[in-house]
Amino acid sequence: MEHMDEQWLELIGKQEQEERQEALKAALSVENVSRAIQAGELALGDETITFSRTEVIPGQVFMFVPDSFEPMPEDYAKIKYPADRRPKLIYTDPTLEINLTVNPTANRMVNDEMDTFVKDLSFMIRRMQPNAKWIGEGVREVGGRKMGFYEFSVPVLDGVMYNGIFFIELDGKGVFFGLNCMEKYTEQWRPIAHGIMDALQINPKREGEE
Repeated sequence: MEHMDEQWLELIGKQEQEERQEALKAALSVENVSRAIQAGELALGDETITFSRTEVIPGQVFMFVPDSFEPMPEDYAKIKYPADRRPKLIYTDPTLEINLTVNPTANRMVNDEMDTFVKDLSFMIRRMQPNAKWIGEGVREVGGRKMGFYEFSVPVLDGVMYNGIFFIELDGKGVFFGLNCMEKYTEQWRPIAHGIMDALQINPKREGEE
């Protein structure tokens, strides 16, 4: 009887775990994540992630940033990102393992040529990162304009890191956004990265404008 009770409890525990996984999968669907982020709150089981609308390019681009994220300490940013490739803005979680970046550049970019930019940049990354595992690439519509993106994971000193890179044209120049995290966070934070990008507000109308 005791053995049967243990088997029964184990079966119930397994079923509950599967139900939690299914609920988490539904919560991380593209539609739900994008909608929840814009509403300011994403519920994932017992965890709730809150977001605040943050101006990342003065008067032009607003991003919903997790409230638990803070600007990365400068001394740590210098170690993590080489000076010539350091993003202008780096937000990081308390563990310093999940990072959200914004980097306006002087590089010419044309909205109508986004498909070509994606192909050229992904080709360059593949050559620079031969050990990278490619996840995907493409072009989406965000804020009335095209956004290119590519995603890959790459081995690092302490494991494997996911990189999601997203970019738009703004005033004829390229603006790059990114989310990187250790592999153990990818299942949760990859869809959140896409949700944050879908929720970008680009050149929002000012009060009183039609």
